[in-house]
Amino acid sequence: MQRITLLCVGSLKSSWAADGCKQYIDRLRGDIDLEIVELPASKERDPERQLREECIRLSEALEKRTGKIWVLDEGGKCMTSEEFSGALSSLRDEGQPIIFVIGGAFGLSDAVRNKADCILQLSNMTIPHELCRIFFLEQLYRAAQIQKESGYHH
Repeated sequence: MQRITLLCVGSLKSSWAADGCKQYIDRLRGDIDLEIVELPASKERDPERQLREECIRLSEALEKRTGKIWVLDEGGKCMTSEEFSGALSSLRDEGQPIIFVIGGAFGLSDAVRNKADCILQLSNMTIPHELCRIFFLEQLYRAAQIQKESGYHH
């Protein structure tokens, strides 16, 4: 079973987002060993200080883990669902755990981006943090279903 960690800045505040995430987390059981780690969002008012504080937390959390680091960032590479599934499948076959990183309201610093083995863009559009997490978990579920040839992805 593939080990995947999702490192997120901030917690889910809306019940609809928590319910959506729970739906896909439940669906992923048995296919992926998923750990979701929520790091506290900065309370700084200054965007630069907020970004710096959150990225220090992310860097410290990344140092405690092993695996391929995939950063979710608007400047990253776009993939189709099939390409994403194939990349996950290859890493699973190599026995590589994967750590996905979702930044806070002001994104990620170059220091965090430079740790990445892959920078992935989920959309050309801006996606709110909570919706981004649901969208990502759905794509993770979709990738697992593509690997199983279940028919979910059509």
